[in-house]
Amino acid sequence: MGTILLNTEEEIRSSLRENRMETVTILIPEKTWLRYGEIKARDLPKRIPEFLCTYGKYLSNAKRLNDQARKTLYQPSSETSHMRRVNVRLSTASWALLGLFAQAHGVSRCYLFNYLLWLEEVEVGDSIVEMMNAGTPTFHRSYSYIFHLDLTHSEVYRRLRCDPESIFYAADSQYWNSP
Repeated sequence: MGTILLNTEEEIRSSLRENRMETVTILIPEKTWLRYGEIKARDLPKRIPEFLCTYGKYLSNAKRLNDQARKTLYQPSSETSHMRRVNVRLSTASWALLGLFAQAHGVSRCYLFNYLLWLEEVEVGDSIVEMMNAGTPTFHRSYSYIFHLDLTHSEVYRRLRCDPESIFYAADSQYWNSP
């Protein structure tokens, strides 16, 4: 009998401190687009870094938006509810952090963006800033997203680990908004 050696240490690694902005596409529901008007609606995705600062700790600790670990939720799109595509330039770090929170919640980046926009519309941000961000740094030092698929026990889970887990230290956030 032979032995097969597998390398399971493969990883993809990139720098968050790139001197350029990423051009990304966000889908906004037609109803939201009409409510804000074209000029304001086109600028909504530019608020992603602000949303991450306001809601970052909340997203890392909140009940997950999708209760099914085995699938990813996307915005419902039907013949009656159309989506508008909006391109925006974001820092690599902002796009990566939005993606991390979206994966941990089991939703797409666009779904999470629209959820954050809804939180802003119902004015939850001020209370979150007062309760979770007052006097403490905005971000953890590091985040780790785990998608665990256990074939033996036939289960799957998504987990977000933050370092530190309960104590917040200052993080240099200078590259969240700048190119």
